[in-house]
Amino acid sequence: MKMNMSELPGVGKKISFINAENQLMAVVFHHTGKRELYFFEDADDDEASFTYRLTSDDTKQVATQLLGATFSPLEHETIEKIKMARKQIIVEWVELTKQSPIIGWHISLLKEKMPVGAKVIGIFRDEDFLVDDEFDYLLEANDTIMVVGKKEAVAQFEQLCEGKNN
Repeated sequence: MKMNMSELPGVGKKISFINAENQLMAVVFHHTGKRELYFFEDADDDEASFTYRLTSDDTKQVATQLLGATFSPLEHETIEKIKMARKQIIVEWVELTKQSPIIGWHISLLKEKMPVGAKVIGIFRDEDFLVDDEFDYLLEANDTIMVVGKKEAVAQFEQLCEGKNN
């Protein structure tokens, strides 16, 4: 699956996913907080075949279910645990500014300094999505780190990225 994250000036961010069948799904995160899913039968189509709006809560539930899809089969007890987790777990995209004290850190050092309860999923850099355990990348200004975890741990991570956790 190919993933791409891009800025939509004046609108927000867009994350696109192209599957093995060349179908495209795009998620648009508006600055206003509105979220929309767009589905295209073919990645080259100009118009979406289907559009779906999501609230913040809807987005968290879909993300939780997708995270749960890596475990098969899901039994009733597991589903209940996922429902509990979605109330406590968030996914956040943290963009590194030029002033961030973690610029130049290796991913391995970042992992050592991560607050308990948070995990880096990967890094959006330009047009690429770097999975954090592929290589020991150096963090750069304008990287966007995708992190998942408990609200408090993610907030601590954001403070670390801003230099407020010293």
